[in-house]
Amino acid sequence: MTLLKFDGFEGYTSPSNAVGKGGLIGSTSYSVWSYQTGRNGGKSLRFKSNNLFAGRLYLNFDSIPNTRTAILGFAIRYSGAFQTQSDSNAVLSFGESVSNRFLITMDTSGNINFGPWTNWHRYNTVKLEAGRWYYMEIKYKIHSSTGVAQFRLDEELLMDFTGDTWYTGGTSIGWCEMRFADNYQVGSDWAELDDMYLADTEGTENNDFLGDVRIDTIHPNGAGNYTDLTPSAGANYECVDETGYSSSDYVEGIDPGDKDSYAYPAVPTDLDDAAIFGVQIRQNCKRTAPSSNIKIDPFIRTGSTDYSQTAQSLSDSFTEKQGDILADDPSDSNAWTQAKINACEFGMEIGS
Repeated sequence: MTLLKFDGFEGYTSPSNAVGKGGLIGSTSYSVWSYQTGRNGGKSLRFKSNNLFAGRLYLNFDSIPNTRTAILGFAIRYSGAFQTQSDSNAVLSFGESVSNRFLITMDTSGNINFGPWTNWHRYNTVKLEAGRWYYMEIKYKIHSSTGVAQFRLDEELLMDFTGDTWYTGGTSIGWCEMRFADNYQVGSDWAELDDMYLADTEGTENNDFLGDVRIDTIHPNGAGNYTDLTPSAGANYECVDETGYSSSDYVEGIDPGDKDSYAYPAVPTDLDDAAIFGVQIRQNCKRTAPSSNIKIDPFIRTGSTDYSQTAQSLSDSFTEKQGDILADDPSDSNAWTQAKINACEFGMEIGS
């Protein structure tokens, strides 16, 4: 699978729930976060600085070997209070380490420069407008001679560099930092983030720029084929149908093999079948039984067949568990369509 992670920031009760829960946001510092209306009617994350340092965001992903090329995409919108960013305090730094990285910097007029930090390759300045959404994508590989650094803005390729991307012996890309203010402004500027994805060049699908993507979340709206788990109150699906995660109601069980599955509303009708890159089940769950090896096994049911995914261990506190990213319908190994997704039930099984 080359689509490694994605996040549209839906399904959380607060911005803090989006941080360090298994999604793309690993950690933050010096920032005030709030939910805003996203690009497509969902949610976005807004950042403000609350310290005399840049508000920072660090992405959460497993290291990508330097034999591959990493691809990062995200939608971003800035307020009018653009801040000067130096090479060492970039809007975005992406790479193996602080020294091995691709940079985007911005000045007070909204002009951005971008390039790999190899004697700081500066490319033509591009001016951003305040209050407008942009989609940025970076493709980056660290190597002394065959390194790659490409930058796209709204699907237009603005930089295409090959050569030494400051290779100093590192073995992987596993570091990304974004900054949203400077050392002199506190809370006067903001940036919003939405529809992020991370991929690499492994495999035959989703191994190149995906373009200006959107990420939609749907929640249960009815009972499915299985109702083995015990609801805290009401119907099973009513305990897991809230838009934002809540532990006030839940379903639970202890016997391996017990399942719950749920019906879902139709996906947005304006989706392009050819641009459905993947489907993923996300669940918030914890272990309540003393067994140390009890697990959660997400599954998709289509037709009359269940397609299990990788079982995941549980802890004593609620944690978001993300199922496998499926680029294709498991029933026929062909691409997803709206109709195929709408025909599915999604659920979970108790494993051991």
